[in-house]
Amino acid sequence: MVLKAPLLIKVSFFGSILVLFVSLGCAEKKEQVDQPFLFPAVDISQIPMDTISSFDSDLRLDNGIYYFKDRPFSGFIREVYENGSLKNIGSNYLGMQHGITKTYYPDGSLRDSRSYKENIGYGRHYGYWANGNMKFDYTYYYDKREGIQKQWYESGSAYAFLNFKDDKEYGLQQAWRENGKPTSTTK
Repeated sequence: MVLKAPLLIKVSFFGSILVLFVSLGCAEKKEQVDQPFLFPAVDISQIPMDTISSFDSDLRLDNGIYYFKDRPFSGFIREVYENGSLKNIGSNYLGMQHGITKTYYPDGSLRDSRSYKENIGYGRHYGYWANGNMKFDYTYYYDKREGIQKQWYESGSAYAFLNFKDDKEYGLQQAWRENGKPTSTTK
């Protein structure tokens, strides 16, 4: 039996659409591998808005725990430069870093932002050079590197994109010279 031209065109058209969807589905899966490792955000709802200076004489750090007036401190600890501009601020719960800690350059621009859960690196950590270019973008899961860890030169060109699983290098590892030429790529 010979197919008529209109039927052949319909089969060809729908076949092409099917191939396109399958191709997009495969491409989508590949992109998901390259996305940052995602997990629940740190709950900071229990942290009061109380803010104290890092220079307060009643604040002390003992074995990784902040105490204020001899009690584990819950709230925000703020440090300033001599000129009064904000140097860093971090949230703490029961004396431990919990939530986001941000550090700033003397001009007020963001230097880095790091996420903690009960004194342990948890979540996204990213930083910037003084000129505003991205310096690093890391992800930690219970103090272990997880997913793609990216670093850049001060000029803004890529330095290294390293993949980690359970704090060990895993999969594709790439590094470049500042001129953009690869120095190494391993799988």
